[in-house]
Amino acid sequence: IVDPRVGGKLSGKAGNTALGVLFADDEAPGNLVDAGALGFGKTAKTFIGRVKHDLYTESHIGGMFTNREFAGAYSRLGMFDGDFRLGSTHTLGYRVAGTQRRDADDAEGAETTGYLWDVDFRKQGRNLSYFVASFALSPDFETDSGFVRRQDQKRTFGNIGYQWWPESWLINWGPEFGYGRLFDFDGVLQDENASGGVDLEFAKNISVGVSASRDLERFEGIDFVQNRLKLNGRINTSRAFQLGAGFDMGDQLFFDVDNPFLGRGIGGNLNATLRPVSRLQSRLSFDVSRLTDPRNGDVEVFNVKIVRAQSTYQFTDRLLLRNITEFNTFDGTLDLNLLFTYRVNAGTVFYGGYDDHYQQAERLGNDLDGDGIDDPFLLVQDYRRTNRAVFMKVQYLFRY
Repeated sequence: IVDPRVGGKLSGKAGNTALGVLFADDEAPGNLVDAGALGFGKTAKTFIGRVKHDLYTESHIGGMFTNREFAGAYSRLGMFDGDFRLGSTHTLGYRVAGTQRRDADDAEGAETTGYLWDVDFRKQGRNLSYFVASFALSPDFETDSGFVRRQDQKRTFGNIGYQWWPESWLINWGPEFGYGRLFDFDGVLQDENASGGVDLEFAKNISVGVSASRDLERFEGIDFVQNRLKLNGRINTSRAFQLGAGFDMGDQLFFDVDNPFLGRGIGGNLNATLRPVSRLQSRLSFDVSRLTDPRNGDVEVFNVKIVRAQSTYQFTDRLLLRNITEFNTFDGTLDLNLLFTYRVNAGTVFYGGYDDHYQQAERLGNDLDGDGIDDPFLLVQDYRRTNRAVFMKVQYLFRY
């Protein structure tokens, strides 16, 4: 839903049953350049409905239905789900869904159907914890009302861990192991993952973890085996200051359809949260990822750095200001965002915001003014504004 002409959302709860519905008439799919194109000037109608009934503590059953129609095409999904607490440490969950879809450009109006099922079982204890799950997505499982990152897969995976509790300068520590396999519907192994690690929790809220993994990943009909090592740590001894860091290194697959290869990857992250006064909180983060090609003298393939800062200032109990600034060297982008929030009461909130987005000129091409002629004096490191927006929003909660 990008540009709704009209829309609405309604949610509520009666007793142990919660219900939510959403409807939108979206003009964006019909905003086509070619006036003779199928669907030109038409709107996409989307409906989403969800119901959930609480059975007992941390246990429910539910269902969902979605429908999207545009220019003779449709996409429908129906789903049933449930989660059940079994005793004090065990939970069981399931999800079953089916889809029905037809494309607008299919002259014969052929319809495809797909399915999904997912079941998981978990134990969360003070010492022993484990988790096992299995799911399947058929090759034709598609929905236009959501996102399906990968179809045609059957995966079973799990992990098990144990913790000891010395409760001295070392609060707790223990190992954890995981294993999983993924096949397509033809029975070909696509992924296999095995990992093991140790986590330690010290006094004063300090933690350290180390893990190693061996993964098989199939890409373009080739099996790649990747071995990686990860380290992470966190210090949270003071409310005024928190610090976290992570580092990983090892084999890394470069996803090039024409020439995939196994490179050497190094990544890291550093983040800090500052609270100099009770009303102000700032979170700063720095992420880096570097890949080299060992086939060519470890030549650098990419070296990405992302710097992000998010600050929130609470003027009063009702009024706050949030700022987000992010710089990404991979896309050459700089993003700025300001958001004011004023809360009248528990159900009424006013929002006002400002967005500004920039990108390096070389990433946009050489025609900066859009006249069809390349600019001869283009400075590729200059940043050009790609989008600016001012917005307002009002949220009101109806009670009955």
